[in-house]
Amino acid sequence: MHLWLRLLTVVLILFSISSLIWFFVGSTAYFQRMMDIIGTTILIGAGVPVLVLAILYTILSVKGWTPTSSAVYVGFFSGLLLLTLLSASLIHSVNSHGWMKEKIASDTLKITEDGKYEYRIELINLFQRNSRAQLYLKDVGSGEEKYIPVDIQTRKIAGLGVKKVNNWVVLEPAGTSSRYILYTTRELGIPEEKFEIDIMAGISSRLD
Repeated sequence: MHLWLRLLTVVLILFSISSLIWFFVGSTAYFQRMMDIIGTTILIGAGVPVLVLAILYTILSVKGWTPTSSAVYVGFFSGLLLLTLLSASLIHSVNSHGWMKEKIASDTLKITEDGKYEYRIELINLFQRNSRAQLYLKDVGSGEEKYIPVDIQTRKIAGLGVKKVNNWVVLEPAGTSSRYILYTTRELGIPEEKFEIDIMAGISSRLD
């Protein structure tokens, strides 16, 4: 095999291997979740052919095989073109939300009974091992915003319906100006959980 042809083949093989690694990392959110149906379909339709072609061209490159006719050259370069296109499609199909960028789902913005705060619960990277929840608060009077971590058992949420209006939590005054009680609702799909929210300290604690 000519040196330029071998170099071209090696570069495209490395590109295809990189695209496969990128696809596996991205489709599993850096191994934080299982591959979904769409990812599995792309793996079968593009990932497997890329792997097969990469192995085939690696063998040809190692053996130093050289095309011997115009027709064989056409087939050889057609395979390299297909490998490039499939590899590019693998890279393009990766969604960076949930691992490079946080994926956030939140319920409808509400206001506390005393009219002091607007609030909503934000579920971050739901259905992944690194999922978590935080309470968004906005002081109606001053406009100050806060995000308070809440230890909701997000990994127990198996499915979540998102409607035009969602009420996943309720925040109620607890008798003092800076303390509130947060309740999860049935809409969240898990048994009710209750937390005390200390707004001044910016912390939450689970209540039995």
